[in-house]
Amino acid sequence: MADINIEPSELGLELALEQFRLPDDVAAGLGDLHGTTPPDTAAAWVEMLRDRKHESDGEPPSVADLCTTDDGAHAFVGEDRSQSYICVLDPLVVPFLTDMPGTVRSTTPERGTTVEITLGPAGVDYSHPDAVVSLGVADEVDCASCTPIEETYEHTCPYIHVFEDEAEYETWAAETDAATTSVPVETGVALAGGLAENLFGPAS
Repeated sequence: MADINIEPSELGLELALEQFRLPDDVAAGLGDLHGTTPPDTAAAWVEMLRDRKHESDGEPPSVADLCTTDDGAHAFVGEDRSQSYICVLDPLVVPFLTDMPGTVRSTTPERGTTVEITLGPAGVDYSHPDAVVSLGVADEVDCASCTPIEETYEHTCPYIHVFEDEAEYETWAAETDAATTSVPVETGVALAGGLAENLFGPAS
């Protein structure tokens, strides 16, 4: 593979995870889900996930742990690779983990709008500049025998979406059974870059 070097800092997507604060209800839900102290920042969330995965099997999360599915609302489409996922953060980390340019194509949960985010070494393009990304965790958590990856798949991934704008997110959030928050789409992409650099092990 060519030395493409898709790096968050090179794309103007730097995000200090220790300064990215999670709302109290989202942090509390993540703490309940994983049986830990609520992670008040994205940095604490990353540390918690790495620790939980290492406790489970001695390995950090990897590309193989991304929440793939045959018919997900979010897909990464590259030159020679196409895969759908349960949550949008997973296809967004793929270019950073694999140095593979491509487009993340998401269907929004309320309006059914297709939102596209194209990432490559030259920059990031957004089909909907006013789009937002949600983060969340289910109100009711029951996964006593789940692995850390299964915990995330079942209780977090279904609440991580792209929306055409904040108004669509607000409509969805008012009806969903989860603690959620939203961030501008640029912040969501920067968060994915931060996760790629700090959460996952070597690319595969």
